[in-house]
Formats: sequence, structure tokens, C-alpha cells
Amino acid sequence: MRKLILPALAAIALAGCYTTGTARGTVAVSASTPDLVAINNGVYVIADYDEPIFYANGWYWWNVDGYWYRSSYYTGGWRYVASAPRAVVSVGNPYHYRHYRPSHYVVKRRPVPAHRIERPVIRDHRRAERGRRWR
Repeated sequence: MRKLILPALAAIALAGCYTTGTARGTVAVSASTPDLVAINNGVYVIADYDEPIFYANGWYWWNVDGYWYRSSYYTGGWRYVASAPRAVVSVGNPYHYRHYRPSHYVVKRRPVPAHRIERPVIRDHRRAERGRRWR
């Protein structure tokens, strides 16, 4: 029994270390989890990164032009959400956390460069009123 549990635990631990995503069409990107720095109650930001991408509640969160997007990967797959968790919204000005580095920060894992990540597709986020359709 013990022989089965240890390899299973090792596989689970390593499963979160590498993710794969597609950036800008057909270019495949393989990325390790980036360095995350705690900034608020359960909210982390990618350290020293060109974009203020946060991590909380098991999702990456990105504020683009006042709209919140979330994804399970920081490199793409962004989907619009009507509202982000209160802890993420409470960080205030998200762009204050671009290139955020706490004192004595040492790089452990370099994230995928920001120009290689898939930007969210910004659409009209208005919701249709009951009985009406937007045209």
C-alpha cells in the first residue's frame, strides 16, 4: 500500500509544476508556474512581470481596461467575468503591481515573456435586458 501512495503523491505534486498553453495562434508555449508574491489576504501577483496578473482562489486574474478576466493559466485562455473576488478587487490600482518586487526578491522561475501571452479578446460586455437583444 505504501509503495502505491508515495508515487501517487509525487505525481500529484509535480502535476502543478508545468502547464501548456497556446500563445497568439499556433505557437505552443510550455511554462512553469511563475514566481508569485503575496500582496493581500490570499492574493498573489506574478513577481517582476510586465502585466499585473494576480492569483487567488485557484485562478489567475487580469484587469484589462477596467474589465476582469480569469484563467487557469497565466499565458492564455482568458474569459471575461462580471466581477472578480473581493480580495482581488481590493488591491486598488492593479497597474501599481506591474514589475512588483518585494525587497530582497530573488528570481526563482522566469515566467513566459508578456509579449508571448494571449491577450483577452475584449467584446461588448453589456448584458441584454430581459426581453431585449443587443444588435
